[in-house]
Amino acid sequence: MTLKSVGTFAALFLVGVAPAIAAPQQVGVVAKVDRQAVASQSGQARDMAPQGPVFFKDMIRTGAESRLEAKLADDTVLTLGENGRLTVDDFVYKPGAQGGKLALSVARGAFLFVGGKIEGPTGGNVAIKTAVGTLGVRGTTVWGGAIDGGYGVLVLDGEVMLKTKRGSVLMRKGQGTMVYKGRAPEAAAPWPDDRTKRAVATVTISEQAQFVPTLNR
Repeated sequence: MTLKSVGTFAALFLVGVAPAIAAPQQVGVVAKVDRQAVASQSGQARDMAPQGPVFFKDMIRTGAESRLEAKLADDTVLTLGENGRLTVDDFVYKPGAQGGKLALSVARGAFLFVGGKIEGPTGGNVAIKTAVGTLGVRGTTVWGGAIDGGYGVLVLDGEVMLKTKRGSVLMRKGQGTMVYKGRAPEAAAPWPDDRTKRAVATVTISEQAQFVPTLNR
């Protein structure tokens, strides 16, 4: 056998025994889409169509005037407003077991988080990284996003701790905070009705919602 043939054989052998690339783990399903939403994973993009999968480490983006609602395996519900960007950074959940772990990054856009079983009786480890800091949540429904010249967080149920580089604030049901550039979070307090309505509108999906594919057309 020549050196060339030995090299060819070795190359073929290594290809044969190379481990297969693991398929991404599905952690949820798309519940609703209004207009456009796309997920990127390992350099590949796909439309987030209703009833389609949500995979671990998906980087999810919504378009202009668009909304997306996804339901994770533990019944957590995530809604992302227009021009948003969200990633599921960590998801550890075993049905029937207490605890677990969920970490999200919302790099852009308004969002609504409704906690699921990971937030059960023992309070799983749930963290949401936002543009201004990290939210630690418990038994929670919480909204976050840009509003009124700053970044707002509104707790609709449960309890949320927002930690930023300039300070922290604890909020309970009915309370919110505002974070302005270069400042610590404002003290927890009820929001004016008008601000609350405008916040909720950013993540509201119309009953007439219509999915519009953006890829492979």
